[in-house]
Amino acid sequence: MKQPPLDVLRHESLPEMAEALRRCAPRILSIWRQRVVEVLPQADELTRKQLDNSIPQLLQQLADALESQRDKPTDRMIADAPAHGETRFHQEFNINELMIDYQLLRRTVIEELFEQLKRPMTDRETIGLHSGLDVAMRQAATEFAKHLSDEISSEAETMSKYLSFLSHDLRGGLNGAILMIEVLKRDLANEPQFASSMDDLDVVRRSMLETVATMDRFLHAERLRRGKMPVRIGEVDLKELLTSVVRNAGYQLSEHKSRVDLDVGEPTKIQGDRDALVIILQNLLSNAIKYSAGKPVKIATRPRKEGGVRISVIDQGPGIAPEKMQVLFAPFTRGETYGKKGIGLGLTIARQAATLLNGQVTAESELGHGATFHIDLPPVTSGDKK
Repeated sequence: MKQPPLDVLRHESLPEMAEALRRCAPRILSIWRQRVVEVLPQADELTRKQLDNSIPQLLQQLADALESQRDKPTDRMIADAPAHGETRFHQEFNINELMIDYQLLRRTVIEELFEQLKRPMTDRETIGLHSGLDVAMRQAATEFAKHLSDEISSEAETMSKYLSFLSHDLRGGLNGAILMIEVLKRDLANEPQFASSMDDLDVVRRSMLETVATMDRFLHAERLRRGKMPVRIGEVDLKELLTSVVRNAGYQLSEHKSRVDLDVGEPTKIQGDRDALVIILQNLLSNAIKYSAGKPVKIATRPRKEGGVRISVIDQGPGIAPEKMQVLFAPFTRGETYGKKGIGLGLTIARQAATLLNGQVTAESELGHGATFHIDLPPVTSGDKK
């Protein structure tokens, strides 16, 4: 890509500026070092060699580029500039401190060149000098950002694996404990003296089920974030799907003394990814039951004018304030919770999973009149099938 500001640096010779820069380079380095140590605390702990890094080389290469009318000196400076950003990354600078590093260098170079030249710089000299410093700073910042991005990706990958292993181990242990609780409840059911203990066992079981559900949400969110959830399109029977999702929510419905009314219209069968739809519906239904206050929850399906289907999950809870609607689908953000537990991932997961199906999840609500969440799924074309 052509960079007009570099034309002066590449193709115009500025010998007086180049010579002045070479003469005052030692003083520039001395003053710059002092300023960096004063402004950046961690720089005081670095040896002079570590602090200088590639700055002496940069000044020499900039002088060569200012003097030459060929591309090569400028290209060499551009190629070597990223080294400063890499070193500063390993020295645990942050990106703002790297920018300050270069700002102090620019200020010092300009001040010392003015003293050397004994005159103001010409327009061409100003363009050549600043374009050289700009491109060096940009290359260093890009390299710094690349190393930072690689580090974040590596840490995220490690955490993802850890979360997966932890979830697998905990799930196995918790499922075994839940089965044991069921056995205990069966054995104690006919013993009146253990009636209060039965209630305690229900509390423990509920807590374990909530823990498993929370782990599932974290894993779903992580798989969606990493793009590791494949889409497999096939025929989905909506009535069977919704019946299955409601059945799996049986314990939560029992706990909240609620029920789900199904209203399945045409089409009753669609093309879609059953697993993704289950994830979407489980999260939306769980929220609806949580806030239903014992009132029925309704799930209705209707054809869309544009083709495809709309699935609506309707609750009669307290509703959502208008100002909360703007951030409702953001991760770890929750609407009015009314004392209900949660981590604020369910709606994020539902929307991300819908996006995989080229669909979307939207919400509408009025305080005091419940909330409705719509899953809009477009018709599946041959190109969508995988």
